[in-house]
Amino acid sequence: MEENQKPVWREWLESIIVIGLLAFVIRSFIVAPFKIPSSSMVPTLEVGDYLFVLRYSYGLRVPFTDLQFAASEAKHGDVVVFDYPEDRSKDYIKRIVGLPGDHIGYHGNRLSVNGHLMPLKKLAVRPYYLGDKSIQVSMEFEEQLFDVTHHVLRQSYTLRDGDWTVPEGHYMVLGDNRNNSRDSRFWGFVPQEYLVGKAAIVWWSWDHVKGEVRWDRLGTVLH
Repeated sequence: MEENQKPVWREWLESIIVIGLLAFVIRSFIVAPFKIPSSSMVPTLEVGDYLFVLRYSYGLRVPFTDLQFAASEAKHGDVVVFDYPEDRSKDYIKRIVGLPGDHIGYHGNRLSVNGHLMPLKKLAVRPYYLGDKSIQVSMEFEEQLFDVTHHVLRQSYTLRDGDWTVPEGHYMVLGDNRNNSRDSRFWGFVPQEYLVGKAAIVWWSWDHVKGEVRWDRLGTVLH
């Protein structure tokens, strides 16, 4: 062995440390994985979808703190992952429907923002599976949320009606499965510093009922 050559164990150790640091930086500041555990975002997201979440979309948050640098405001229609306000050890995923200062109304399963009723187009009956493998049936609609067109599920009844004004520095979020989502209608608003990132793409999807891969969902870009 040459005099200045490092021992093999040390080279391996240094490589493992570097890889670990890179993984930590990437996961903390660039992109992180997220698994969909419930049906609250059907039809946009299915139980068993695995996503990549862009951590930098709303600013850079120092890990394990609420310090956020270069913070940027989310937009109507963004699908976001955030710290659940009632238990920050949990991550939730919903769609942003209200920005700071917005007046939000939800009546008769219809969403209005600042007095403007969001257009709905009826599509078809949509069966779907819950996390416990039981089946539910709802009506699927296309909703136009300003510049974002997406699909929602609704029943003939309203889960929770109300009117809200979104405080500064906060957002109002709803699940796309409007009658099967515990969201801002129940527990309030999401602070800016609780935003983890923007859901970007489905990279894997496992059908927990059929026990097979949903190949047609791989690569689905979220909007």
